[in-house]
Amino acid sequence: MIAGGSPRAIGRAGVGTVSDDGGGALLLDPAVLARRETTRAQLGIAFVDDSVEWLHSPSSPIARDQSGSSTLPMIAAEGAWGAWILGAAAMTSTVSDRELRSPGSLDAAHYGNAFEYRYAGLAGGLRRDTVTIGAARRLGEWLAVGIAIAGSRVSVNETRAVWAGFVDRKDVLGDPAHDLAIAVSAEDSLSPSAVAGVLVAPPDTHLELAASIGWARTAHLAGTVMATGIGTGARVQTSSPAATMELDEPLTVRTGMRWLSDRWIAEANADLWIFPETAETATWKITGVQAIDQSNFGVPLSQLASRISERTHGALRGAVDVELIEGFLWATAGYAYTTAGTGRERRSPTFGELSGHTLGLGLEASAGNFTFNLGWARTWSTKRPEQSSVWRLDNPFNAGDGQVPSGTYDASSDLVGLSIDAELDP
Repeated sequence: MIAGGSPRAIGRAGVGTVSDDGGGALLLDPAVLARRETTRAQLGIAFVDDSVEWLHSPSSPIARDQSGSSTLPMIAAEGAWGAWILGAAAMTSTVSDRELRSPGSLDAAHYGNAFEYRYAGLAGGLRRDTVTIGAARRLGEWLAVGIAIAGSRVSVNETRAVWAGFVDRKDVLGDPAHDLAIAVSAEDSLSPSAVAGVLVAPPDTHLELAASIGWARTAHLAGTVMATGIGTGARVQTSSPAATMELDEPLTVRTGMRWLSDRWIAEANADLWIFPETAETATWKITGVQAIDQSNFGVPLSQLASRISERTHGALRGAVDVELIEGFLWATAGYAYTTAGTGRERRSPTFGELSGHTLGLGLEASAGNFTFNLGWARTWSTKRPEQSSVWRLDNPFNAGDGQVPSGTYDASSDLVGLSIDAELDP
């Protein structure tokens, strides 16, 4: 995720609810657009490398994320129209991409303990590309309100193994010879959302306050599924395979306060993502896929538990800007703590969201009508002891099932962002 809504906020550890009056305001608090009435444009890009490590036992090799970095572009523009300040933006607002080593063509008999995570998840990704428009208006000298609406293309891909065997026929539970590899790719081409906010900025004080609430409709994902048998114990037969899933979205509440001094600025934010209880479990509905055992007995693979699991969680953030060269260069620093978005018993190496600490550092320079922002942020997860997983092997034959192997998780992410703000009619 672009922390704070735009690349500008990366060097502030995601802080931006009160201070980001560019394209990021359309995601965080559109009322903040009212701070400036000039015609402006922003161009930004961010790079995120989200990595995870999973360890089943001291005798097992560490499973590490092997996906590359992801790119998040952004373009936005704002300007006055009468008493209103209007804004529009197009951006990649959310991205997560994890991929662990896949067995590939390796014979199942030679897996050993190298792929114990295959039932928990081999690969998973989520991406949200967003187009948004918004408007803000001042009500007197110290109060502004704003609203923004958006449409997003939400895409999800997920790859993992399920075990398809018969324990009562002496099949060994978890024997990779009976594995089926399932890969699902789906999207919702237009998922609507909206944000409404308020900005309080009395002109005779150094303090600014902001708050917003955001809503997003449940994403209706639809796409394709690919399934293959790994060993000799089970195979798959397909006929126009398809998959659908309902992906719950949160109600987002943000608050912030900002203190402005002559040579320094301090800001504190609090974010809360409120998920319904149903968000802890998401299920793929599958058609056109049949699992077949060695005796040619077949059953339809009608549903598959997704490893996406969300719960209500929050973040506390703080940042300080210090002027280094008057009228030209500012240094920024920020810190954030985010609670876990996934319960410990529902974590997976592909979609598990751990709690963590974020440190951000950046520079902001102004020259003529242009403002340049360069930011870096790194998040370290908070390690927790191993806990038994609730995820199952999901045997389609209902003839023997069990929990996926549990493991200890560790994760980190690095973000680098660059943005340019051009004031077109200063």
